[in-house]
Amino acid sequence: MKRLWIIFGLLLLPGLLPAYAGAAPVTAYVEPFSVVGAAGDAGLPATLQTLLSSRLSGESVQVQDSAKGARLLIKGTYIRFGRIFSIDVTARDAAGGVLARTYEQGEGEEAVLPAISRLAEKLVPLLTAARPQAQAAPAQAPPTATAPAPAVAVAAPLKAAPDIIKAEAAGTSGTAGVVGQRLTGVYIGLAPLRTLEGGERELYLLRERGLQVVRHGARTEQLAEVNFGPDEKALTVDSADLDGDGLPEAYLTVMRGEELASQVWIFKDNRLTRLADNLPYFFRSLAAPGGGSRLYAQQMGRSDDFYGPVYELKKGSKGFELQNPLKLPKIAHIFNFNRFADRDGNSRSVVLHPDGYLVVFSETGEELWRSNDKYGGSELYFSRDDLQNIRVTGSAIRKIFLEQRLAVTKGGELIVPQNSGFFVVGASRSFSKNSIFAFAWNGVALEERWRTRVSQNYLADYFLDEERKELILLEVVKKAGIMEKGASAVTIKRVE
Repeated sequence: MKRLWIIFGLLLLPGLLPAYAGAAPVTAYVEPFSVVGAAGDAGLPATLQTLLSSRLSGESVQVQDSAKGARLLIKGTYIRFGRIFSIDVTARDAAGGVLARTYEQGEGEEAVLPAISRLAEKLVPLLTAARPQAQAAPAQAPPTATAPAPAVAVAAPLKAAPDIIKAEAAGTSGTAGVVGQRLTGVYIGLAPLRTLEGGERELYLLRERGLQVVRHGARTEQLAEVNFGPDEKALTVDSADLDGDGLPEAYLTVMRGEELASQVWIFKDNRLTRLADNLPYFFRSLAAPGGGSRLYAQQMGRSDDFYGPVYELKKGSKGFELQNPLKLPKIAHIFNFNRFADRDGNSRSVVLHPDGYLVVFSETGEELWRSNDKYGGSELYFSRDDLQNIRVTGSAIRKIFLEQRLAVTKGGELIVPQNSGFFVVGASRSFSKNSIFAFAWNGVALEERWRTRVSQNYLADYFLDEERKELILLEVVKKAGIMEKGASAVTIKRVE
């Protein structure tokens, strides 16, 4: 009987060995870190290497002292701007293929150790999930003389990927969009002017130093242009027909030095004419709950970047007037909020938190929900003196970034852009790809309804044309450099 059990165990052993091998830890080697912006500490690369190695080692990951025989190579980069730092890590297989990539950032030397620990917690599941495995295909017995030959499967031709990727439960579908011609220079904003009978669009396009009107169709044709003074920096452009003549005016948020000196322009008789100058307001056009667009304004304070309530801007007999102040959460300002009504008619505010999370608030200011993923992301900013915080930040200038638009449809869907890629460290930002999401409030949380496929460009601005079911995007297709002017393009994506 004992011999029978030994034979039975020997027969089971070959089947147990693969399972045991599959549970073996993945072997990895952490290379010395690359260090940027932290001169004066020659031992920092090796110190960071040791810290990450010790925190990665465990049952799932076995960190070696050399790269010889390691199945994964982990390379880290430590970047510091003033007191802000970012630790970026990439894991590659022996062939050089990227298997995992993640990062952590923080402020001050005392935050480096916790950041390394959080980084290791992120990496362990990524490394085990991406463990390189040689998967040999099982050998198949040749067909016998009597067995019929297996049928050969013919692959169906691949269909073009749509612009809109549907969520599992519900949503919309999309068709391919229209890409306009390349525009020389980096454009920062666009706003609708009018749509012509043939389907072409006339648009206001904004650069830091100038405003253009273009006709966008099969080609992008410039119709008019004005340039600003050397001490003026434009930030945003919005359009609204406040005088009711059927032709929307362009409302430009403009900085002159550290003061607001906003302007209003109109395109008429094939030229741009300035209607107002030196207005102390930020401007933003937003879709109101239930449909329709309204133009809002907010002021700047001596110490506050955004001062006082957000008002609806009206045009009266004596000029522009601030009316109907909005009751918003404390962290909201004119560039990071919108509102929608839930199915019971209750008003809800949605805000892009400074850290990038979507937050939904009740009318009383109670936080109802917060996203796990980050959205928004903008390279657009204005600067103010910040000498009182120079010891903390290491800079005498503070950058205030203006967030992406949050649009709300007539049906209550929330449209949210997401710029990502490259890096975001403190006041240094550079994005390289974007996507746009649509969410709906289910009474408890925001549910994704649809999203555009990822575009390999930075999204500078956009607007939604609900009547024609189109997203009009302004993308930067080439960043400006010391010797390069950069390039932009207007892209149309259809939403069905």
